[in-house]
Amino acid sequence: MNARSKNLLDGHEAAKKRMAESALRVERIRETGGERLALATIQVGHAKDTELYAASIGKLLAKAGIDHVPSVSPEKISQEELVAKIQAFNDDPLVTGILVFAPLPAHLHAASVLNAVDLLKDVEGRRVLNGNGRRVLSPTAEAVMALLEETGEDLTGKEAVVVGHSDIVGKPVAILLLDRYATVTVCHVKTRDLRAHVERADIVVAAAGKPNLIKGAWVKPGATVIDVGENWVAGKLCGDVEFEAARERAAFISPVPGGVGPVTNAMLVRNLLKLYDLRKEADGNL
Repeated sequence: MNARSKNLLDGHEAAKKRMAESALRVERIRETGGERLALATIQVGHAKDTELYAASIGKLLAKAGIDHVPSVSPEKISQEELVAKIQAFNDDPLVTGILVFAPLPAHLHAASVLNAVDLLKDVEGRRVLNGNGRRVLSPTAEAVMALLEETGEDLTGKEAVVVGHSDIVGKPVAILLLDRYATVTVCHVKTRDLRAHVERADIVVAAAGKPNLIKGAWVKPGATVIDVGENWVAGKLCGDVEFEAARERAAFISPVPGGVGPVTNAMLVRNLLKLYDLRKEADGNL
């Protein structure tokens, strides 16, 4: 390992370790009860990005020994028809979790579609934003925390700045950081002097969806930077952080691609296992 690679948070390695743990747990479940876990996916239309993601999810589940139950609907499907499909998966005892691929066509009300998913099958944690461990949270938010764990550093008392306040990343990450006793500031499009907030942060989580928004010169020497952004610029994927310049100052930094992305998929599988446990608990079997 060279000096420059020491501060790089390798998402592929972190994901590999967690996937191995999940695959072992799946195997034990099957050995003790013979039950198979299954993830149902809801896809509307045939957008290229969605098709690629669906294929990658299928491979991921196969590797973990989990069944994939795909549902692909035409782009012009009605709200009522789509909700009916979700309800059928809600009622199916063989389906452990449900994933709705985004984005949905504009004629569909996304919030209503997502809210149709049973709480105990919501593998992305879209409906609940709490950190009490009783429900799953966003796999992406959990991936951020997993990469922070890879640093081996105690988060207690650290100044953390989350740039972005979406329901799927920014808000749940802030909650999870608070649960680790970090002092958290959430920044957004209306934040004044973003640079000043970033400059004082021991931990920076960039999740705004704006390429190179966070300048390398803003990063506090010795800080940890987790870049959630995925932006296409001139045909190349880049994050929200000016990577090379930030890397020179950060103690730890996640790359794009190869950082949060692979770990998110691993945490999706872990969420499915947690939903299995929650359902068993609700049924009085734990």
